[in-house]
Amino acid sequence: MSFHKWLLTGLMCLAGGLSWGQGTAPALAPGKPPSVVVVLAGGGAKGFAHLAVLRQLERDHIPIARIVGTSMGAVIGGLYASGLSTDDIEHVIGGLDPAKVALDQLNRLELPSRSRAYQQKYPVELEFGVKGGALSFARGVSDGQRFLALLQELTAHVPPQVNFNDLKIPFRAVATRYRDGEMKVFDRGALHLAIRASMAAPAVFAPVEVDGETYVDGGLVANLPIEVALQEGADVIVASFLAGGTDDGRAEQANHALVVANRMIDILIRQNEKRNLSLLRAQDVLVKPQLQDIGFADFNRAAEIVQRGQVAVSDVADRWVALKVHFAQTPDKPVAHRLSFNQREKRIVAIEAKGQKDVPEAYIRSMLSPMLDQEFSSVEIERYIDELYTSGFFDLVSYSLQQQQGEQYKLIVQVREKPYSPHFMKTTLGFSTEASGVTQFSTGLGYRRPWLTESGLEFALDARLGTQTELAARFYQPLSRRWSVETGVSLDRNHLPIYRTAIDRDDLSTQKLAYFNQTVQTWDTQLVYDLERKAYIKLGLTSGFIRRSFDTENELLTSQGGGGSDFRYQAIKTQLHIDQLDSLSFPTKGYYLNASVEQGLSGNPYGTGRLSAKVAYGFGPHIFNLGMNLAQEKLTRDCQKCSSPTLLFLGGFQLMGAYRMGQLAGTQLAHVQGTYMYRLTEGGLLKQRTYVGTVLEAGDAWLQGDAFRTRYSATAFVAVDSKIGDIYLGAARGSGNVYNMFIQLGRRFSF
Repeated sequence: MSFHKWLLTGLMCLAGGLSWGQGTAPALAPGKPPSVVVVLAGGGAKGFAHLAVLRQLERDHIPIARIVGTSMGAVIGGLYASGLSTDDIEHVIGGLDPAKVALDQLNRLELPSRSRAYQQKYPVELEFGVKGGALSFARGVSDGQRFLALLQELTAHVPPQVNFNDLKIPFRAVATRYRDGEMKVFDRGALHLAIRASMAAPAVFAPVEVDGETYVDGGLVANLPIEVALQEGADVIVASFLAGGTDDGRAEQANHALVVANRMIDILIRQNEKRNLSLLRAQDVLVKPQLQDIGFADFNRAAEIVQRGQVAVSDVADRWVALKVHFAQTPDKPVAHRLSFNQREKRIVAIEAKGQKDVPEAYIRSMLSPMLDQEFSSVEIERYIDELYTSGFFDLVSYSLQQQQGEQYKLIVQVREKPYSPHFMKTTLGFSTEASGVTQFSTGLGYRRPWLTESGLEFALDARLGTQTELAARFYQPLSRRWSVETGVSLDRNHLPIYRTAIDRDDLSTQKLAYFNQTVQTWDTQLVYDLERKAYIKLGLTSGFIRRSFDTENELLTSQGGGGSDFRYQAIKTQLHIDQLDSLSFPTKGYYLNASVEQGLSGNPYGTGRLSAKVAYGFGPHIFNLGMNLAQEKLTRDCQKCSSPTLLFLGGFQLMGAYRMGQLAGTQLAHVQGTYMYRLTEGGLLKQRTYVGTVLEAGDAWLQGDAFRTRYSATAFVAVDSKIGDIYLGAARGSGNVYNMFIQLGRRFSF
């Protein structure tokens, strides 16, 4: 050995002697490498700091005997133990959209066509049901399904049931048993489920069931599981502690129950961290990055968090030198052979479903049937698993493979139905008011009961009260993967204004001649063809009864044939509906088309045609929408002198906003609009974005025989994409010096 190497070794030994000589550290057996156990704490996005610790151990060639992790520590530790590099973990996990993956917020395009149509009626995302005679809600803000699917994809190379000692690095995941609050240390089983159970933060991520037991976040019992490392026989513990720098004296004021509950959980975690910190010995290494200003969901700050972790590693550089010296004096430990599941040929020859109660197993198998007799692909299987999840019946879906013979495997799909299944309920809320115009309000409830039969018969009930009232019942029966039939009855009652403009098109005053009540009863049955979550086509028969009555007599209305009247008709109906918008009210990309035609067969002469279209494009915070509406109605009574009251209306936000709701009326309608929106804020983790924008419009509604007059409108508005429904505040001015101001909340109103 050269003089320089002898000198370097001597200095390192001196540094090691000084370091290990501090305190009352027990002497380590000479010549025997110490068992180094890495302990990774929970803390959401703060966990990226763990990568700095793992990279330092790599640089110093210090072998890890075992990794013990809780919550985010289990995510980082489990993936690293399975063979992923620190760079891969930082790239994949750091590139996550927390709203989509961590909180399972779905893009509309991922939903089935019927779900998107249902969303138009019930824009509030909250879903609940009745179970055991009581209201039941989701198990958490997030089902955690998307993160579970990601974990399963990243660990697809690991056998489905594995001893965690057989991973590249032995691993332990800490969770809390829901039944009695006891600590559970996972050392075998499905790796992705163990990690997911460890990170099931109360009220944020839904609990996880493993082998018949329910588990929640391990941070409740051991957020920094040093005690587990000691039980595993650690000679040296390297602990990455994410609460370093936290000021416990700066808690939020107890202003409401949510803050108090969150603080109680925080206190519980802090206490078990202190208990575990007290177990550290003189030879152990504690890394405490300064992360007090980092939020739970700040995944976009991964690089910054890793850098802060590196600073914290440098703060205890002397401890790393001591470890490095000791391992430099011992021969390298041979790398043990590890299992590699992805090197096997795997062909799916059978599919089995487990965990279902109300949803038939045949439905689950049919959704995954394209995988039969195919080579296993983790990417393909995750696509079908995601389709099962977005069907809306389950809050957790996972899979495993069971070897049958040779390369033949059975695909076992484990599902967990939503806690309120099979009764699904949603609410709707709407309020709209405008200057000297109409105030609209409504509240409603939607109920769905799927799987009345094994073949998938579903019953739906819609009830709405307010200025617009609705009661509707429908049955839906799938015939195949794409074909279905539906039938239903409905009763709608509206309280509508008639403005002078409806009679005298030159009079743009906001004077109302009268209000009339319109009651519409319909029955229909339709054959439906679904084009794989892109569009659907309907063809069927409908029968209707319309009754209209005015709240006051008006000579001008009577002279135009506008008295109260009844209409009956039977018609053939066809509809094409394409919805590829990524958002219902604030789309940034995609297109929408709804075209329908009804032609009377008997009863009063009747015919109608409607066309609505929209395209959306966005870049950065800039969003552009272009829309068009065309319609024509024909409905007359059985008398030669009588004409029907007008059926088509314009007015209100994005429907000629300078005019009051229903101010422009007729039997024919043409309208185009262009909307520009600028996104002011992203709206935090829940994506409740805020916008400012403007709408430029041209259009008119007119009676048959009259001429089309181009009217214009310009609107400026502020909007919030709220979880309780869209919120708009705007002002508009249009042709003839008309103006309008309005407030809207929740469901849109239109006549």
